[in-house]
Amino acid sequence: MKSFISKIFRKFFPFRNEDIPSFLLHSLFHQGTFLPFTTSSLKFRSLACVCNDLVVNNRQEYLEFGSGISTIIVARLIKKNQLKTKITTVEEDLGWISIIKKIIEDEGLEDLVTFIHAPTEKSEEIDNAFGYSASLVKTHFSQGNKFDCVLIDGPAAWEPHKKNSRICNAILLNENLASNYSIFVDNANRPGELKLLDRLATNAHVKPLHIDETFAVLIKGTHYNFII
Repeated sequence: MKSFISKIFRKFFPFRNEDIPSFLLHSLFHQGTFLPFTTSSLKFRSLACVCNDLVVNNRQEYLEFGSGISTIIVARLIKKNQLKTKITTVEEDLGWISIIKKIIEDEGLEDLVTFIHAPTEKSEEIDNAFGYSASLVKTHFSQGNKFDCVLIDGPAAWEPHKKNSRICNAILLNENLASNYSIFVDNANRPGELKLLDRLATNAHVKPLHIDETFAVLIKGTHYNFII
């Protein structure tokens, strides 16, 4: 009975235990343009873990699958802490890119971010999957990027016929990861994302770590603790 109640609570109150992470991120959220935080946004704790990793493990090449508040917060962090990190963000929705890009440009952060508009297309390898256009993404990746911090929060995968879409990202990452890296996966409790984690774990020969019910990370190589 207790387990059942716990599952119901987790389903309808996924943003609990956010007080400390939101406090830590306060200066990054409120130093510029108002950022619309919604139920689709990455949780404060998840975002705090990403920011911690970028700082304490000196990540240089940050890749996002799915643009959003995280793009802006990480760009602000890079400027605030004078990091040498560069951001590459892949997004399927051109309208959404325009919104995020305007905020980035208004705050003078455009030199830190490379936007890749990659519409999704039906996968020939994976059932119920619409992945980012591989030809468009790999054209950008072919320039020698070796990503050491990756956040997977796209493409859209909440509909049944798209539930395995994010598995396609594992294919896009082939040959484009540094020797030491972290890969964060949001919505890590859904069937498609669990399959993604399994594939990434098999490729990296490491076990995924579930930070909470909906957020997980795979860590390859030496690193300092970044989990809050």
